[in-house]
Amino acid sequence: MKNLPFDKPGRFWRGNLHTHSTESDGRETPEAVCAYYRAMGYDFLSITDHFLDNYGYPLTDTRELRAPGFTTLIGAELHAGQTLTGELWHILAVGLPLDFAPPTEGESGPQIAARALEAGAYVAAAHPAWYNLTEEDVLSLGPVHAIETINGISADHNDRIDSWYMLDVLLARGYRYFACATDDAHFHEKHNDLMRGWVWVKSEQID
Repeated sequence: MKNLPFDKPGRFWRGNLHTHSTESDGRETPEAVCAYYRAMGYDFLSITDHFLDNYGYPLTDTRELRAPGFTTLIGAELHAGQTLTGELWHILAVGLPLDFAPPTEGESGPQIAARALEAGAYVAAAHPAWYNLTEEDVLSLGPVHAIETINGISADHNDRIDSWYMLDVLLARGYRYFACATDDAHFHEKHNDLMRGWVWVKSEQID
């Protein structure tokens, strides 16, 4: 309860921490993605393209797309190694340096998460329900910041938008994580993957 922001100075800013562009498997360019969220009244956005070899390990540089009242954060959806159910890891990392190195051969999900944390990123376990992440998987990531509790596009993929259960169970076990809700927007025409999840950040100023 000590982290509640309501009595702290500043105002709330709305943002999305998980979305994709044509730099990986999204359907819109980074310019169009930023323009959409800015027009919808968002204050900040992180384009988190899939950090995979087949896309050239993109760290989508959106610095030139910042504008008064709208800022961007450099991020990526990291992939390395396998979860306990044999799936490729999905790890959300926001605030990465542009020279963040691709995964090395044999690098695991927890290892790439640790590198992202060391680089100063905000790291979250992405959409646990979507790909059957276990409690042990999340705990293996070490001191990550958050669990992605709402993942908008999952509503269309497999009706598993809600991962609050994972946060509830781990909090009951004495672990402490923040929660984040996201669109995970890909701008697919057949999906309505927009405006389903967002975060609020309280700050005195946003640049």
